[in-house]
Amino acid sequence: MAMPPEEKARRARQRMLDTAAKYKPDTYARKYVAPKFQEMIRAEAGAQPDGYVFAVKDGMLREVFRQIGECVCVTCGKVLPWRSTGEAGGRLDAGHFLQSRRNSILFEALGVNPQCSACNGPGGGKQNEYRQWMETVRGKETIERLERLKTTSRQFTREELVDMRIEYMRRLKAAKERMR
Repeated sequence: MAMPPEEKARRARQRMLDTAAKYKPDTYARKYVAPKFQEMIRAEAGAQPDGYVFAVKDGMLREVFRQIGECVCVTCGKVLPWRSTGEAGGRLDAGHFLQSRRNSILFEALGVNPQCSACNGPGGGKQNEYRQWMETVRGKETIERLERLKTTSRQFTREELVDMRIEYMRRLKAAKERMR
């Protein structure tokens, strides 16, 4: 007899809680939750229908065409597969608009967007270009809210982190389905 979906989900959550109990919450967040969050951000961007999206390219905000399954780096306009690993032409990251060692903005989806590794890495995230993109696409209110949040600290419980991971996995699965 097949296990009901509710029981299957309950057992999966309990296994995640058991795993989380082996780690400090910050370690669990960075090892298990953050990678799913970042993959979800890229997948959701890649799952959008074919069309034009805004990106800063050559210092100016421009529309860049992308197909389903692709993402556009918000700070240079490079088009890459949502799941690019670095082989042909670069790797795609989920770049944070604001850098912080505090958890308050770590999982704020409006402040995390597709960004190629060249822009996200050594250049410090190309903050001027990222700000230009954020002002146009997300709006000044979002920027102000994220900047206020950045100054606060946030501690997550293991239960919160497990529930966040479950939600990110659900959204990731849905985005992958939309790309089929």
